[in-house]
Amino acid sequence: MSGYAVDSKRQVMRATGIVDEVKEWVELDGRRRPSETQARDENTGMPLWAVEVICRQSSWGRVSNTTATVTVGSLSRPVVEEFGRVEFTDLWVETRVNKAGGLVETWTADGVAGAKVQGQGVTDGKAA
Repeated sequence: MSGYAVDSKRQVMRATGIVDEVKEWVELDGRRRPSETQARDENTGMPLWAVEVICRQSSWGRVSNTTATVTVGSLSRPVVEEFGRVEFTDLWVETRVNKAGGLVETWTADGVAGAKVQGQGVTDGKAA
């Protein structure tokens, strides 16, 4: 798997407004499935959230818009403005080829830059 750092200020992303808990995967009866438990970052212990975004991509000379989810750690659910620009701290994408030969991207970040969390002000300490 190849990984690349992405400059969040140059890669324009717009939030769809959808932020979901990332669930831990468990094996039951020989099958992997998501559990009811929220996953946590293995390095920081922070709960993980999937922030859905829309971004532009280019493939074989064709430009299109696509949706992706960026996994971030936060004590509370990040609040993003629907269709507003969203920037991430330490944005990273890993790519791999799946069994069908298609390209799969996995986006992660340390956090949402300047994001509010549910019931709180801005995470960088400034008032909301």
